[in-house]
Amino acid sequence: MQEAPGTRRSQQRFHCSGGVELRHTESAPPFFASLSDISLTGCYVETVLSLPVGTELVYMIRARDTVLRGRSVVKTSHHAVGVGLEFLEMSPEDRRKLEFLVGTLEGSQQLRPEDQRQIVPEEPLRRPQPFSGSARAASKGNTSQMSDHITRTISELNQMEQTLVVEQVDPRIIAQFHDAVEHIRQTGWSAVQWVQHNANGNDPFEVLPQLEAERMHMLRKLAHNVTADLDSGSITRYTEGVSDVYEVVHALYRGLRKIVIDSAEEK
Repeated sequence: MQEAPGTRRSQQRFHCSGGVELRHTESAPPFFASLSDISLTGCYVETVLSLPVGTELVYMIRARDTVLRGRSVVKTSHHAVGVGLEFLEMSPEDRRKLEFLVGTLEGSQQLRPEDQRQIVPEEPLRRPQPFSGSARAASKGNTSQMSDHITRTISELNQMEQTLVVEQVDPRIIAQFHDAVEHIRQTGWSAVQWVQHNANGNDPFEVLPQLEAERMHMLRKLAHNVTADLDSGSITRYTEGVSDVYEVVHALYRGLRKIVIDSAEEK
């Protein structure tokens, strides 16, 4: 990934909006952030989560119809604002896509007058960008309040989970409580991102893929848990709602088959 010293392109970062999915490991549940800028060696993402410097993360970046995957490490961290990531591992194909994306961004900047180019300094201290007009200023304040409120709520729910552990509540209840809190975290942050995008004049619908990914994650967890309940015999034909679930799952299977199996066979 590293180019020769002095290469101007490798030292520049360019503003670029998009969605970022981060995980501590490949099998860990995802959390989401907004892409702020990107270069050949790293990127900056906006997130209310606190991630210590040195934390290694698996990432998936969606920007300008480009999807990039790999491993990264947190190089800078600004509490409740965002983190700077350095790319550690990336496939040759994704590296070529990154080079094309950065080249496109660089070319579009060079077409602008000098005073209108949006090239990011090497180590900027990230702060929310000012909005023009009283309406956008109000949106900025609302977004900040929402972020703070979500952070406090999640902290309180995490403390409640620890109380459940101390009280020796059934592990199945604790596990479901933990999954519910994680869903609140991801959905709450998606709501904050929607407001931010809308206030900045960006396309807020960029947030929707994050909601879709969260639904897939929830569905996998629920399907795993229900399968375990079936194997243990705790769910039977007399369990309330089991027939409705069967019909919904059957319809879901038909829909998934069309895009996973049938479309693959057509190719």
